[in-house]
Amino acid sequence: MASFYGALLGMHVINDDWLLIARQPESKLVLALDPDGWSDQRPPQWPDPDYPQQMHLDIAVADLHKAGEQVVGAGATLRKDNGGFRVYADPAGHPFCLYEEGAVDEPVVTRVVFDCFSPRSTASFYEGFLDAAGRVADSAERVVVDLGDEELPHLAFQHAVFRAARWPDPDYPAQLHVDYRWTDGIESAAMVRAEELGAIRLPDLADTVIYADPASHPFCVQLTT
Repeated sequence: MASFYGALLGMHVINDDWLLIARQPESKLVLALDPDGWSDQRPPQWPDPDYPQQMHLDIAVADLHKAGEQVVGAGATLRKDNGGFRVYADPAGHPFCLYEEGAVDEPVVTRVVFDCFSPRSTASFYEGFLDAAGRVADSAERVVVDLGDEELPHLAFQHAVFRAARWPDPDYPAQLHVDYRWTDGIESAAMVRAEELGAIRLPDLADTVIYADPASHPFCVQLTT
């Protein structure tokens, strides 16, 4: 998986223990290949709501056909061709989308997309939690939130009815989740803000605090040590 996404996104391993990959060690966007294996036991089968994706990545590429050939050659499967963008499943079954955008020189993650029943209410939670810059798209079916940092992707929320995660229950696995980290030691304030906005605290792991957002997506607040 690290090889697959590393080749697609120009990333390399920066930490062998957790298989963290990024373009540079100091990059704000880091992908982690979590070894818990839950999505291997019950992998997503998009668009089947009983085997949901829950979240996925939108990736912008300069040439959709060329990028599609690359990912299929690396083990991805084309699930749907929507003309301007295509849905693929990676070698473990996680869906992701490729969008053709001529302005990009190399593939880049442009959005982390959350499935949820109410995009506007879920977006409101993350806007408050992350002090986001505003919405670049806003409808009942789809909301896109700008985090106000060019190094980070937007967060998008789309309407879906699906089998929600119930972390840590492996029968309702979290297929993809986000870890949030601050460099200025404000995790405590962020945790208070999350709970005030409706997050539910789940069992902690080591130096990581785990919550579920109001739509049941687990997320982690990594504490500075």
